[in-house]
Amino acid sequence: MKLIEGTLEKILITPEGENISREIPEGEITFEGLVGDCHLGLTTVTHGHQPEYPKGTKIRNDRQFTILSVEELSEVAKTLQIPRVEVSWLTGNLLISGIKNLSVIPFGTRFIFSNGVVLSCSGENNPCSHPARITQSYYPEIEGIARDFVKAAMHRRGIIAWTEHSGTLHPGEQFRIELPHPWNPAWQNEAE
Repeated sequence: MKLIEGTLEKILITPEGENISREIPEGEITFEGLVGDCHLGLTTVTHGHQPEYPKGTKIRNDRQFTILSVEELSEVAKTLQIPRVEVSWLTGNLLISGIKNLSVIPFGTRFIFSNGVVLSCSGENNPCSHPARITQSYYPEIEGIARDFVKAAMHRRGIIAWTEHSGTLHPGEQFRIELPHPWNPAWQNEAE
């Protein structure tokens, strides 16, 4: 089995009521998520992302983290023909490097960090219009970014995850990915 490893580049939180995340020097990870972030909690209330439930239904919070990759953000910027797309504009929590196809890893993939924190992938984070408008605001002289963002970011918007094992995260920390067993061969072929 191929060992898939990466590096944690940045840790960010989005305080309640804000729409851009900010970098922090370390992340305290509890079973509720990243302390200080607006997505903290064991449960959440449904909204437009969970059409199978009536709006306002209390469910388990599987969206405690948004994880994005340097490689995919670079591809989004290239597609949009802009210098860069910042993780903070997408209210990301963890910016990682070394994982080429982060957004399409399977549900249940585990991120095992060198300090002991383990996060479990709960799915792809589909692009939406909110970060599209924020990205456009940083390049007002370039037309069409907000219009083209969702298409450019499709399968490049990262993943959402929840805490399996708590602890503290630090930028520069290494991690490895443990794929669900049936996916190992399929991912191996895709990643090469």
